[in-house]
Amino acid sequence: MQIKRGLLPLALIIACAALNAFAQTQNAPQRIRFARRATVARAGGYLRGVRDEKWFVLRAQANQQMRVEIKGRGPTRGVLYFPSGKQDGGPGGIIFEGIIDENGDYRIRVTESSMANSWHGRFTVTVEVLPPGQSKP
Repeated sequence: MQIKRGLLPLALIIACAALNAFAQTQNAPQRIRFARRATVARAGGYLRGVRDEKWFVLRAQANQQMRVEIKGRGPTRGVLYFPSGKQDGGPGGIIFEGIIDENGDYRIRVTESSMANSWHGRFTVTVEVLPPGQSKP
């Protein structure tokens, strides 16, 4: 009986650690990677309600042309966070298009639009990044 009593707290600690690791994985941003010489990359996700959000991250350099588009089963909202913390975005569709002025990791936050009916389903983030000085792929 002594051994069984000692296993219960150990099992509880292991279960809590596994749950914590799972929760951190769910909230961790998904890295968007470009294939070699590619200028367009896509990533997707699933939104489960108006309070759900998904995060993505990509590395880019100053003076590159960037375009971020979000398409979902329902109305979406997206925000692009620059490495310095400044942000730009808006309702789904093209949430950002312009020449970026910072080097580093850019984060993208995707949510349902709070201005429309609630929905749940898949969405796609399409990011186009062109080299400095190039305006067309």
